[in-house]
Amino acid sequence: MAFSMLAPRWSFCSSPLRESCLRANRRSFAVQAAQAAHRQIDPVGRGRRSWNGLASLATLAGLSGSGLQVRNLVSRMARAKASKAKSRSQDLNVSKCHRCFEGTVFRCNHYSEALGLDACFSVYVPDAPRMQTTLPYPRDCEEFPVLLFLSDEGCSDIEVLMQGGLLEHCAACGLILVSADTSPRSESAKDVFSGGSYYVNATEKPWNTHCRMRDYLEGELLDFVHDNFPTCGPGAVSVMGHGMGGTGALSLALRKSDVTFRSVSALAPFLNPMQTEGPRTAFRTLLGEDELSWRSYDPMALAMDYSSKLAPPILLDVGSEGLSYLQDSVKPFEFLQACQQKGIVVDFRLRAGFDHSFFFVASVMEEHLDFHAKHLDDA
Repeated sequence: MAFSMLAPRWSFCSSPLRESCLRANRRSFAVQAAQAAHRQIDPVGRGRRSWNGLASLATLAGLSGSGLQVRNLVSRMARAKASKAKSRSQDLNVSKCHRCFEGTVFRCNHYSEALGLDACFSVYVPDAPRMQTTLPYPRDCEEFPVLLFLSDEGCSDIEVLMQGGLLEHCAACGLILVSADTSPRSESAKDVFSGGSYYVNATEKPWNTHCRMRDYLEGELLDFVHDNFPTCGPGAVSVMGHGMGGTGALSLALRKSDVTFRSVSALAPFLNPMQTEGPRTAFRTLLGEDELSWRSYDPMALAMDYSSKLAPPILLDVGSEGLSYLQDSVKPFEFLQACQQKGIVVDFRLRAGFDHSFFFVASVMEEHLDFHAKHLDDA
């Protein structure tokens, strides 16, 4: 068993089959120390707390090794866990549960106040460190940062989870992956813009009754995730998306709201949907003729209007195949120019020979997960 102390994350396994794999960073060593003390587990097997051993772990985590500080950490952790347990929602229903690599996929549904309908989403949680297939999670489990994924038009929350290697890499990086649905859905309601919401709050009838995806993403969804799963909290969340979802991810990150993201990445997004044929039609249907209201959902317009001091790091990834699509729909170079004028840093990658399909997504997804894991490690 070996690991590097210089790496921001490392993995070590109890068996060659990797049946029990514990991912950790320096901060989690302190948490593990506090958890051991809180459960009154004796690391040396003598029926008493070994503060020296716990202090050694705290020192390894970059903290002082004094027993008082470790005790304070135990107390803070216990209070935080108790508070979180009290706030956990009773309204979340797990409809399906699947083991996948070293973690579990939860398919969840709940009633959404923002949408006025039942909503569903999927969550992949790495083993923390032991297997968990039911809610609620125990208080002594490890906590992980969150990556929110927004899918392309016509998809649901489940397709991205079946991308080869995605969930395995999430487990290796220690990331909770939350996949949101692309729109409200209902068999009875006729005023649902199914599969193509562009993650907006619709203002036009009849869509404005249920299509309020901006409110849902910025409010309810992440609250449900933090209340029911072992997350590190609202300060350790990143967002990414593909196609329409990439447009939504950039809009979420660049728009002024109460939600902040550590990083954002987009795969072949519509960067100027106000001036792109397909998205423009959807905007007119959902938001009406007032194009000024469209700017809150247009990454190019948001970049041009950006006034905050520091934008989250952006990774923009597109394929080079289909130059007409690249120039007429994605429009990366105009977006890069707008970001440069506002001092927004963008890591732009143009992939030779790739189109913008799920084959492209599967090919570059691990790089995006590593990008987000790096910035979430700094949270």
